[in-house]
Amino acid sequence: MYKTNPQQKNLYGYADAAYGNVDNNKSITGYVFLVADGAITWCSKKQITTALSSTEAEYVTLSESACEACWLRSLYDELGLLPKELPMLVLGDNEGAIAMTKNPQFHKRSKHIAICWHWVQDLVQEGTINIDSCRDPEQTADVLTKVLPRPKHKKHIEDMGLAPV
Repeated sequence: MYKTNPQQKNLYGYADAAYGNVDNNKSITGYVFLVADGAITWCSKKQITTALSSTEAEYVTLSESACEACWLRSLYDELGLLPKELPMLVLGDNEGAIAMTKNPQFHKRSKHIAICWHWVQDLVQEGTINIDSCRDPEQTADVLTKVLPRPKHKKHIEDMGLAPV
């Protein structure tokens, strides 16, 4: 069953990563975008690079989810469903990765990260997207990156609008 809330018009997303899969040391990217409190697009996949830290894995996920946010924004703009002045909100749960999106300076601990992931900083600077913090209990994309206990799994599936409440 798929539920929605027509009064909720905002388009927003959750982004999360699971660091270092035991099989091949690749991290897992997961994101979900919702409108009217129902999931409209989501992703769960192995990252193409091997992250050296959980912050890097989360940063890569924020960059990939920003790409999806730009595509969704373009689609919704074309359909006339979103005000152009509002940035898309993406919620992540790693403070280090979120800070990296807002500070375009290179740091000792992040200089090894491939340049292709840093474009998320440009999107934040120009106001196209807004990356904000979301603590673990509210991180809906968690269900796309790892095995969860039944109550947590059920909560996140319901938050995506994919199961009855």
